[in-house]
Amino acid sequence: MYLERHLAVPLRRAVHLRQPVLVQGPRGAGKTALARHEFPERAYVTLDDPAVRRNPAEALRRLRGPAIIDAVHRAPGVIDGGSTHIYLSSLRLAADIPTLELHPPTHAERQRRAALPLETIGRFAPSGRAPAGDPPPWPSNRSFLDLDLPALIHVHDRARFERFLAVAEARSGAILDQQALAREAEVSHRTVVRWLEVLRATFQIVLFEPYGESFGRRVVRRPKMHFLSGVENFESEVVSEIYRNAWHAGLEAEFCYWRDSNGMEVALVVDGIPAGIAAEGNPKVEAAALRWAELAGLPHAAMITRRPPLLGRRAGRLLRYAIGQI
Repeated sequence: MYLERHLAVPLRRAVHLRQPVLVQGPRGAGKTALARHEFPERAYVTLDDPAVRRNPAEALRRLRGPAIIDAVHRAPGVIDGGSTHIYLSSLRLAADIPTLELHPPTHAERQRRAALPLETIGRFAPSGRAPAGDPPPWPSNRSFLDLDLPALIHVHDRARFERFLAVAEARSGAILDQQALAREAEVSHRTVVRWLEVLRATFQIVLFEPYGESFGRRVVRRPKMHFLSGVENFESEVVSEIYRNAWHAGLEAEFCYWRDSNGMEVALVVDGIPAGIAAEGNPKVEAAALRWAELAGLPHAAMITRRPPLLGRRAGRLLRYAIGQI
């Protein structure tokens, strides 16, 4: 059964403007299914077909109308800004055309409900209850290791990369320390830099930069790394949900974090709103989010936990959310 995706709305909007659009995202996210479901009348061409890949420009010239061009990362030079094609890519491309991102389905999509609007978080109190039950799991997809890794870098020892990947996954939700990552994975610092770029290019990770304002404190200036799937880290799980919901709504939000040298940290600052994240209620995390809001002159902060707060608990300045409400 086809799963309705929230990105269908911004995709239809972009196509309605009669302009080309690039939909990119990790393998297994559902890009091809989405495009073919929404535009069944369009011809479908994939550069995974060796016959097309031998001369992609000629294959696309023979098309008689707007088409869906899959696996365009194999020959990004064929992207034509003057066309009205829908291009699909499993690698991150820098194309000068409108670009959307599709990731594996969010909680909201799997529960077949609307996602919490991004502008609501930290500004309005959520409804009292989260949807009942956890959504069915989405299968993990590691096919990028076989299909994309060889095209991006020369890996002489696949086991070394997979060991690096396991070490990196264990550090999801932590401030990025490339030297420590290199020591633990037993590779060079230069190798870590290249392999992190592979993970970014295949949509496995996002790097959040620190918030620009220090509020007169000494703050940490290194990025924070989050895997978007496949790790058991509640902070990364929340970040992934909010990040994917934003992209699936066609929004490019500003995501960052904030931490001072004394250890006070706000795990997520989204469009200038602080959000503390903890699986269970945590007074230290809550106090940090409220203190940051005070320093920034904001009336509210957000707190995101695994379960909704007790019924009847007043929100006050801290607006509480469960991950199932996002």
